[in-house]
Amino acid sequence: MKNGLMFAPMSRTASFGTARHPYRATLPLRVLRRLPSHEPEVRVRIAAAESDDGEEAPPHRPLITVQDVKDFLLAYCACFIAVSTFLS
Repeated sequence: MKNGLMFAPMSRTASFGTARHPYRATLPLRVLRRLPSHEPEVRVRIAAAESDDGEEAPPHRPLITVQDVKDFLLAYCACFIAVSTFLS
């Protein structure tokens, strides 16, 4: 023990320069391996999107729908009434 912390042998983490923290040094090598940048499902979707010829364009969707406006007004009015009641 050094400074109250237990250190793992240096040979376990020699190939991993980022495992210098005492906790990371105690972890097994399988935990410290590099993770893939994308998961397999994501890679499949990316490949499908790149191979798509763009025949079908996605349908146009308005940025703000009527339901968005209704929800905003409901929340705004509820907050206004709550603050007005609290202040009165």
